Amino acid sequence: MPDGDIIHSRLRRLYQKPYKWLCEGTATSDECARALLEKLKQDIQAKGDLPIVLSQAMADSVAQISNHLEEAREGDFARLSMEFEVLAQKADGRPDLKELTLRAGKGLLNDLRNGREVDMTHLSEAIYGRYIHEVYESEFKERIPLTSEHHAGVIQRTLERRIEAMQSSVDSGIQKFAQNAIRNQSVAKLSLPRRPSRKAIDLNEDLLAV
Repeated sequence: MPDGDIIHSRLRRLYQKPYKWLCEGTATSDECARALLEKLKQDIQAKGDLPIVLSQAMADSVAQISNHLEEAREGDFARLSMEFEVLAQKADGRPDLKELTLRAGKGLLNDLRNGREVDMTHLSEAIYGRYIHEVYESEFKERIPLTSEHHAGVIQRTLERRIEAMQSSVDSGIQKFAQNAIRNQSVAKLSLPRRPSRKAIDLNEDLLAV
């Protein structure tokens, strides 16, 4: 398949390669994850810096109640949710990006409201990482089932298993993107996780030697 050919009509051209690899099943989970992360990186960079700005503004709002989370009431979370919506409305940029970041911020609020674990020391990263997850889900994962027949005749259940198998690697990559973006205040220099180093095994080596 020449790079850029469309084999899944509901996926953007950008994501055809990782989809193809997942369908064919010849690449490892780590290789599939890396192919996906390379395309996700390009997508995040093309979408620009607005979600970084919004994530930081939302994090500043959440920080107001960070010292008394145990005493926070439903009204506090409702007020923060409204603040998030106002921040998104006032921001200058694409409505779809504002909506994805808003979903990310409200998802974090929901976790706080329900007592789930949230990284309170890196709130901007936490919200921005959730934004990247929203992009991954809406642009790739949720679109995979939207076809009557998959490439190479693979069935949906098999694809789901392969996507699940690479999920931890994808999550690690997204976390690194979020760290890069917040630290640099820009999506210009996102880096992929290092490839795992594979040292060849010397069959003559005495592994018990001290």
